[in-house]
Amino acid sequence: MTRTRLTYAHRPARELLRIAAAEAGAWFQDRISGVFALGSMAHGGFAPEVSDVDIALVFDEIPADAAERVTALAEHVRALVPAEARPLADRLSVFWSDWPHLCRGEGAGRLPAVDRADFLEHGVLLTGHDLRHLCPRPDDGELVVESAHFAARKFGAEPYLALLRSPRRLLAAGAREATRAVLVPARVCRTLATGDVVRSDMAASWYAAQGLPAHHLVTAAATWRQDGLPLDTGDAERLLGRHLPLLHAHLAERIRQTLGPSAGADAVAACDRLTALSRPVS
Repeated sequence: MTRTRLTYAHRPARELLRIAAAEAGAWFQDRISGVFALGSMAHGGFAPEVSDVDIALVFDEIPADAAERVTALAEHVRALVPAEARPLADRLSVFWSDWPHLCRGEGAGRLPAVDRADFLEHGVLLTGHDLRHLCPRPDDGELVVESAHFAARKFGAEPYLALLRSPRRLLAAGAREATRAVLVPARVCRTLATGDVVRSDMAASWYAAQGLPAHHLVTAAATWRQDGLPLDTGDAERLLGRHLPLLHAHLAERIRQTLGPSAGADAVAACDRLTALSRPVS
C-alpha cells in the first residue's frame, strides 16, 4: 500500500520537503516520475537539531547530467527558504534513481542498498507515481557488505579520525556531529549483526541491550540526539574520551569479521586506523 503521510509533524521540515518536491517537478519537468520522503521524516525518529531531511527523486530514466542537475537543484531549494530555516535546509539530502534500475534491484544513481531498503519499506510518496511494488528489496547480504564498506570509508579516513581523537573538538562541532560519531557505528553494528536497517534510536536500544562495548556512550548519545548536548559538556567529553575509541575498535572488528578475506586493502587499512584509536599514544 502506498504511504502518503509523513510520520513526523515538524512543520519546517515538512515545508522544506514540499518546496523540494515542487521545485524538482519544475526543474526536471516530465522526467520525474515520483518524489518520496525518506529517512526519519518517513520512518520516524526525526530529531529537528540533527536529522537530515531526505528526499528521493525517481526518474522514468536517469538523465545523462542527473548528478550535476540534482546538486544544482538542492542548492536552488536551499536558497528559497527563509534565513531562519537555512540550518535545516543545509541538511537537505537528495537521493535519486529511476524505475527501470529499481525494478531490477539495482541502485543506479544515488540510492545505495541501505537507502533503497528504506525507500522501499518506509518511503512516503509526495507527488507522482509509485511503482515500488515491482521493485525487489536488497537482500541481507548486500545490505551487510555495503554497510561494512560504508563504515570503513566514513570513519577510517582523515580528517574524520582527527575529529574522533578529540572529544572537545567533536562536541564543539555540535550535537549532529557528536551523535553521528556514536550512533552511526551502533546502527551499522546492528545491520552487520542482523541484516536489517532500523532507526537510530532503535539501533541504540539494541546495542545497549546487547551490552556491547561503549554501550553507556551509545545510550547517552541517543539522549543527546533528542534533547541536545548538555550545557556543561565536561561529562560528555569524558564519556567520549573513554568510550568512543572502544566503540570504533568494536566497529572495526565487526567490519573485519563481515568482509573477511574479500575486504580489500583500503577497508583493512581503515579498520587498522580505527583500532589504533583505542591504543595508548606512546
